[in-house]
Order: sequence, then structure tokens, then C-alpha cells
Amino acid sequence: MKWSKRLYLGTWQFGGQFKQMSSATIESLLHLAIKMGICRFDTASVYGDGKVEKMLGTCLPDDAVIVTKIPAIRKPDVRFPATIQNFYSRDHLYRNVGNSLDRLKRTSIDTVLLHNWLPSWSEDAIGILQCLGEMKREGIAKRVGISLPDGFLHHIDQSVLSHIDVIEAPFNPNEQWILGQLPTLLELKKEVLLRSLFCQGKILVKHQLEVLLHEALGLDTSVVIGMTTEEQIFSNIKHIKGEYK
Repeated sequence: MKWSKRLYLGTWQFGGQFKQMSSATIESLLHLAIKMGICRFDTASVYGDGKVEKMLGTCLPDDAVIVTKIPAIRKPDVRFPATIQNFYSRDHLYRNVGNSLDRLKRTSIDTVLLHNWLPSWSEDAIGILQCLGEMKREGIAKRVGISLPDGFLHHIDQSVLSHIDVIEAPFNPNEQWILGQLPTLLELKKEVLLRSLFCQGKILVKHQLEVLLHEALGLDTSVVIGMTTEEQIFSNIKHIKGEYK
């Protein structure tokens, strides 16, 4: 497998959460990433209130692989569990996926993920997961899945896994729980996207970055890395090429 199939450029930082970046700077970084061989991009409809998806729609070629995430109607709170129907509905999903496709200037997308997921939803999530399956059958999305929040400590139930193709999860020195279920997920041929490797930019020492990236690549998963400078793009690609040829 080529290194470019393991690496997703994360775009959370482009929404201004990490630091303010001009549109021109973001466009320049996207064009450089494409030129350097990056063809996979991870985003979400809430990044920059839709601004990031619009920029991707303007800059990315038609064959770019895009993962986008659809937020819940309101953000779930693990302290106050409620059924998934309080947070997602069929109308909400179709409307928000349609809006994302408009911003991305596409009629279909590679992957749609639920941006929010609680372990307590497993028992009553079948209807919402079947809705994602409808999107696959209709050609709106090739793959569907869930994005797991920081602090998630539960195995994903088999009843959920049977309906999804992709799981996105944090992985860094503070978030190691995914290792417990990773062999099962890979055996089931689920793509696992590991994000937040560098703790949202809090880990800055070059040696630590390379160690974490080496560890993640050794898990036979994909990695999502936010890059906000040209140097980061060159450095990460060089390291990944050296680790995984």
C-alpha cells in the first residue's frame, strides 16, 4: 500500500480553532499538499462553520478522497445519557450531508461519519445506522462510520460494527484505549483513522512527533495529521515515506 493511502490531511486547524489562518495561506497549503501527493482529507461540517468544506470544494481535485463528519442536533453530554434519536434523525442527516456536498462541490463523497458518538447509543442506534446505509445504496457516500470522542473507553458493539466501515478515534500518549479493540476492527476490515496524534499541537518536540507517528504507522491504520505550515507538510511526508514504503 502506498504511503499516501495511509495519510489524511486533517483540516480542523483551518477553521481557526488552533490559530487564525488566512484563506490564501490555507489554499496555498492545500495546493502544496496535493502537489506532494496527499490525496486524502479529513474534515467536518462544523469546521469554521462550513468555511473549511467550502475551501476544500474550491481547491481539491475531483479524485480527492474526503471524509466529512456530521454533527448531532445538539452536542451530547456523557453525563446525561439520552437515546440517539434525541441527537440524530433521518432528516437531519440528509439535510446536513446535502449541505456538505454543496460546499464540497460534489454529488457524492467517500466517507460520512457521525461526528458525535456515545457508547449508550448502541442499543437503539440501528435506525440511524440504517439511514447511513441508505446513503451508501443511493451513492451519496461510499462508506459510513462514526467518530469517537476523547475519553471514549468502551468497545464498539458488534451490532454497530456490522453497519459501519470506518472508525475515527484519538490516539496519543493520553488516549490509548483503541488498542484494546484494534485487532478485532482490523480483522473485520474496518478502516481505523487515528487522529489527535500530537494532542492538537501541544506536542511540539520533533523527536516526540516522530516517535508517535512511528507508533501509529506500526498499527496498520490510517493517520489524520493537521499541518499548518509548509515545513510540517514536507517533514511529515518525508517521515511517512521512510517508515512505510
